[in-house]
Amino acid sequence: MLNRQNNYLHHRTQYTVKGYTMINNSKENTRATIYNWVLKQNTVTNKEIAQNLPNRDEKYVYIKYINPLLHANKLDRIRRGLYTAIDPITNKPVADPVIVASKIRTPYYLGYHTALTLYGSAYSTRTQTHICTTQENRFREFTYNGNTYTPIYTQDTQTNIQTINHRGHKIKVCGKERLLIELVENPQNVGGWEQTLKSLETLGGIEYQKIPDILEKKDTQILTRKTGYILTLLKQHSIYHRHLPEQVTNRIQNMIQGQPEYLEKNQPGPLNKQWMLYIPEGFTEHLRGI
Repeated sequence: MLNRQNNYLHHRTQYTVKGYTMINNSKENTRATIYNWVLKQNTVTNKEIAQNLPNRDEKYVYIKYINPLLHANKLDRIRRGLYTAIDPITNKPVADPVIVASKIRTPYYLGYHTALTLYGSAYSTRTQTHICTTQENRFREFTYNGNTYTPIYTQDTQTNIQTINHRGHKIKVCGKERLLIELVENPQNVGGWEQTLKSLETLGGIEYQKIPDILEKKDTQILTRKTGYILTLLKQHSIYHRHLPEQVTNRIQNMIQGQPEYLEKNQPGPLNKQWMLYIPEGFTEHLRGI
């Protein structure tokens, strides 16, 4: 926070913005202090800057400090109300997509390919960041500095969400158990089934006993069947999943009711009786190389 202390001996005012101190209250010094702070923080909102200045609202802060720093090529606008610093050596924005994504909407969590990347399990690279938030907090997809920020809407931003430390920032990311289920539900968000399966193959550290609980909460037959089927494939093909407890798959199997369904809509294939799913011909080819 920015603290104010009166120095009566020298008739000067000292301000400190989270470790950055300046003497006297000139706007030039304040701008320099703000720039150094934003450079350290990587990405900040207009509101965060205003909160760190005494008795200054966001409009005043933008006019007197942010706008001059933008014109001086010290800051760069990511989108309205969101800014990053320009590196003094490279003259390029320092914006980290993960930090940027964490400041777009609240509540939120980072999911799909972004979560896989944070867990070190993404099969391929992608210049896209997935921000999961509610419909009430929707925003338009946008691209900044070569990276696209994509909203994905959900009604639940609380279940199985982890908080991790990323470059000194607390980031909310989808827990591994929920991530597996959401990838099975929407494989197109990471590029299809091959990308999904080859990413999940290295997603270790899953607490499998949580998966049936999440599936019960979602209460969707087709998702329950798909998840059970994919888990059995992973157990067969990946050393990361060979310890999948049989009681977990048994519990998921006991949740199945009704007639067989298609793993992929309108794609016929042989019936997997354990999971009551028609599996498209050649589906397991996605696992080749695992």
